[in-house]
Amino acid sequence: MKIFISVDMEGIWGVVSSTHINNSTNEYQRMRKLMTREANVVIDEVFKNGATEVVVNDSHDTMDNLLIEELDPRAQLISGSSKPLSMMQGIDNTFDGIIFIGYHTRCGTPNGVFNHTYMGSTISRVLINGKEVGEGGINAGVGGYFGVPVLAISGDDLLAAQILEEIGSVETIVVKKAANRYVAHNLSYNDLKKTYEEKIRNVFENIKNYPVIEYTGNIIMDIELVSEVKAENIMLLPQAKRMDNKTIRIESEDYLELFMLFRTCMVLGGAVR
Repeated sequence: MKIFISVDMEGIWGVVSSTHINNSTNEYQRMRKLMTREANVVIDEVFKNGATEVVVNDSHDTMDNLLIEELDPRAQLISGSSKPLSMMQGIDNTFDGIIFIGYHTRCGTPNGVFNHTYMGSTISRVLINGKEVGEGGINAGVGGYFGVPVLAISGDDLLAAQILEEIGSVETIVVKKAANRYVAHNLSYNDLKKTYEEKIRNVFENIKNYPVIEYTGNIIMDIELVSEVKAENIMLLPQAKRMDNKTIRIESEDYLELFMLFRTCMVLGGAVR
């Protein structure tokens, strides 16, 4: 059984401060260790429950955060940027399931720890076919394109509630309770390990029951930017349509193509302030 794990940083146990995710700080170096340690907890549980191959994609910022020399040696690691499929680099139809680790709520979520959607300095909101989604929902569609279900996701308690709306009934693993953007009540480390043990066991006992997010027909993505100048710059993309001052629309009958257009919009939007 082959499992794909996408690991972000903001939803990792113990990560709460802006210095924790800034790679120019000493605190960031400490958080890399926590990120790697939590990934190892998951990798170990996945192998204990029957996985035969695990591929881990480093999915935070420059995507070279996980310490390969400290990562469980049974796992393969995809590291570095920029990746064509970003947080989902490496996914294909040979996988049996996807686990999202260290994820966070979407932009605008009240009190969500580090709430944002892909590029917080550029994007305010993303909707797919009229439904608001965050990184979990967007990335689930990439997995679904290849017919791979999302099995579980970890992060704060607000993410757990939100992801049920975006994806459906997946295992939600709460490692901390959100108080505000930079404050969380973290589980004890012993409880963290116990929670992962129980949830991953549930995943493998019910692995045929998790949702595949597969879009058909014409798929519409509306992207609300933080400023009108970012929306204006995205209009350099021929496929973009201007919906209002800060919102552009892209659409396709192929979700992977739509995702690549979305990535292009981020590059163009992020190029101006």
